[in-house]
Order: sequence, then structure tokens, then C-alpha cells
Amino acid sequence: MINLSKLLFPGAAGFHGDALRFPEKSADVPPPVIVWHVTDECNLRCRHCYSGRRPGSGPDSKPAMEGAEAFRFLEYLRDNAPSALIMSGGEPMMHPMFFEFADFASRCGLSVALSTNGSMIDDHSSASIFEAGISYVGVSIDGPRDVHDRFRGTRGAFDYSVMGIKRMAARGCRTGLRVTLAKPLLPYLNEIMDAAERLPVSRICFYHFIPSGRGASDPDLIPDTAEERASVTQIIEWAERVGSERTGERRLEVLTVGDASDGVLLFKYLSNRGSDRAEAARTLISRSASRGIGEGILSVRWDGLVFPNQFDWETSLGRWTDLDEIRRRKRQNCGRGSLCVGCEWTSMCGGSLRAGLMGRCSLTE
Repeated sequence: MINLSKLLFPGAAGFHGDALRFPEKSADVPPPVIVWHVTDECNLRCRHCYSGRRPGSGPDSKPAMEGAEAFRFLEYLRDNAPSALIMSGGEPMMHPMFFEFADFASRCGLSVALSTNGSMIDDHSSASIFEAGISYVGVSIDGPRDVHDRFRGTRGAFDYSVMGIKRMAARGCRTGLRVTLAKPLLPYLNEIMDAAERLPVSRICFYHFIPSGRGASDPDLIPDTAEERASVTQIIEWAERVGSERTGERRLEVLTVGDASDGVLLFKYLSNRGSDRAEAARTLISRSASRGIGEGILSVRWDGLVFPNQFDWETSLGRWTDLDEIRRRKRQNCGRGSLCVGCEWTSMCGGSLRAGLMGRCSLTE
């Protein structure tokens, strides 16, 4: 995860999560974020979904953990303090015990975030989310109304999601947008960025598209390297403008996810313009690169199996009961991949999930 806003303005006040992304030294590297896919059920059918489930359970679905086991899992997290717990899915709010799980996790002292399509956040559920102690709600948006609805496979999905964001913000909950950089969505980046400035959100995360789940069967979703570079540059330029115009409580945090080489592209952007912020950005980028590929995350599926990240459903590392050993092994094995050998930017790039899963890197192509 590359915090473009922090890197563009390294002398400005910090953001939530800076300690996680920019450790001072290797000894300070925090434990991973745990993404818990509470259920595989979903009320939408998104074209680019990394889980790839139909509404209801898919044919290869595994049963979700029973409530008693799920509570034991949360107790384990209470005693082993991950950096954060992200409740995801499918659509996590479809689980009949979602609010019980969220409330229990918060009472365990965990920092709980919700990753949702936003369409199920009505007046009642927004109150329940807030009362459960969820500290951040990230809602997926794919473009303007017609594009979003087409990609989500449901008419009205955009309006439901926008209303969900507004309801959570009205409750005083920190909210943000999640955007996937799939090829058909790149022409609508300006509309998405305009929406981020209009809506009551404090953050927007742009996720590089990684073919997985339903999205793996659609090659038309994969942008080429030139398109990706142009899109990241467009996002950097916008983040710099927004960072100059919006300060204090109005700040908008802009991040990219899935490719650490975005930090190098940002450094080049500043250097090519002769910015006096380039060297300070380099220092922060190098600190971020001290973590190996995927070292900061683990993904726990609804059935209790653990995976390296939310895009790799083929490589089970064991069950959640093995998390101590899994975390130890993963930290030892999070080195850079073969594409990184001989790269001049290794001191500033920790590698990327895409380099391992897709065999491509925007720095070397």
C-alpha cells in the first residue's frame, strides 16, 4: 500500500496507519493486517470480483465457521494483536452474525474496519455499524452511476452505495472509497476522483487489478503497462492538487494498493519536476520497502483457512489455529521474486503482489 498523499507532502501531519507503512527500522515492523472474509455470499455480481461468488453460495463454497469457532478466532486475535482486522467477503453484512462478530472484535480491543459494497447500509444498519465500534468503512465505487451499476450487475447499486457512505459519515464514522483499476474503468478516473472530492470521505484507495476469482476469467479487464503507468501518473497529479487545496480536517488521503513500484513512479514524478520534496519522499519509500512482498497482510477465509492475501485462493497456508507458525514462516519467505533480480530500484521497492501472481512489473516492462 503506497500512501501517495504522505509521499507527496512528507513534511505534513501524519495519517492513520503511517507507523504500519513506514517503520523506522526492521525491528519496528508491526504485525500483519488480517483480512477476514466473513462469508462468500454476496448480493451483487461484480465483474471483477476477486472472490467470484454468485449471489448465495457458489458451487465450490466451503461452509463458514460456526459462530463458536469464529468467536475463538477473534479471541486469538485479541491475544495476538494484529495491526487491524478488516471484515470483508463476499459481502460481510450478509452473514447473519456479522454485527455480533464486529461488536465482539471491537470489545476485544481490535481496530476493526469494514470492506463493503455499501448497498446494504440503510438507516438501521448504519447505526448498528457505528454502535459495533467499527472505526472505518471502505465502500467500493467503480465509476459514474451507469458504469458502476453495469460492473456490479445491479441497477441502483451506485445510489445505494453513495447513500451508505453518506449515512456512515453522518454517524461520525471515518469513510473511504475503494476503486479497482480494471481496464474498462480507467477512462472514468476523473469522474471517480470528482466523486471523492464531493462525497464525505477522508480516503480513497486505488487497487491495481489482479486477476482472481471471477475476474480471472475476463482478460479484457487487464490493462497494459502503458495504461497503468498513465493512470498512476494521473492519480499522482490529482493527489498533489488535492493535497495542496485540502488541508486540516478536509484532507483527503490517496493511496494505491498492489504494486510497490508506484512509490518509485512517484519519486520519479517529483525528481523530474525538480521538487525539493523528492529526497524526503525517497527516505519514506525506502522505509516502506523494508517489508517483503505481502508481509503486511494475511487473509482468513470464511471456512477458517489462511491464505497469503485476498487475491490468492490457491495457496492455503493452514488454518487460523496455525496463525503463529504461518506468520513466522511468511515473514521468513517474503523475499522479492525473480522479476526483482538485478532491478536498480530494489532499495525503494518491496516488490508487488502482481509481480508474483501475474509475472509482470511496471518498472521492468
